[in-house]
Amino acid sequence: MAVCQYHPDRPGIGICVRCRAPICSACCTRLDGINHCHACLKKLGRRTERQQGPALAILGGLGSLVLAWLLFAFLFWEFHGALAP
Repeated sequence: MAVCQYHPDRPGIGICVRCRAPICSACCTRLDGINHCHACLKKLGRRTERQQGPALAILGGLGSLVLAWLLFAFLFWEFHGALAP
């Protein structure tokens, strides 16, 4: 019988699908019906935080494009006299 990777005094009741380590009932967390150990759950949590970064970068890029367009439009109108009093 396999023993828990994190608690050698307890029998393993499941296998973590990510690292394939035997885990006991105290270490086993089921997420969408799949067993995960605490170390793999921690890694999954870090990935979620990193995935939010690109969304902010995209918003920043879109904001830069809007500002560039506004600058272009202002200069175009200024040189053609559209904004003259």
